[in-house]
Amino acid sequence: MLNILPTTEKKKILLEYRLRLAVVFTLALGFIVIASLVLLFPAYLLAVSKFKASENQVVALEKKYGSSAQEKEISAQIREINNKIILLSSGDTSERLSPTEAITNILNLKGELIKIYTFAYESTASKERIVLTGVARDRDSLANFFETLKKSPTFTSVTMPISSYVRSENIDFSVVLERDTRPPEKKK
Repeated sequence: MLNILPTTEKKKILLEYRLRLAVVFTLALGFIVIASLVLLFPAYLLAVSKFKASENQVVALEKKYGSSAQEKEISAQIREINNKIILLSSGDTSERLSPTEAITNILNLKGELIKIYTFAYESTASKERIVLTGVARDRDSLANFFETLKKSPTFTSVTMPISSYVRSENIDFSVVLERDTRPPEKKK
């Protein structure tokens, strides 16, 4: 086929082709954008309504429970915990026995016939107190354990209710161990 069009006409046709292609591309892109906006609009409305509903719930809960009262309660709990920490760490810490050390000492003193179930550790500025409960196989093993605790230089006072000796086997017992943590007074 022979092309007899002049060059200027060829350029006009090419320009017109490119303009039509740009218009079709722009219209297609516009249609895609409009279609996506139309399809995403319900999801947007749902998200906005859920956000507003959750904001309303937060406001209702704040009115119901009062955030300032809750802050005061939390502040009081924090102060109480800080006071306990200060109380536990006050004084000469070299005189204190850590709860782990105290439990380890007691576990080293007990025999195979004694089973300890609970430890309760309490520390004040002047003394440490440990209450332990358990089961002894017989009276002799309980008596030996009690005497071993009494002889231990770690504790200043060891007490056990006499009712622990009522049964002869599988004896439930509780022992209170106290340790004075006040430093010895200096004589002048």
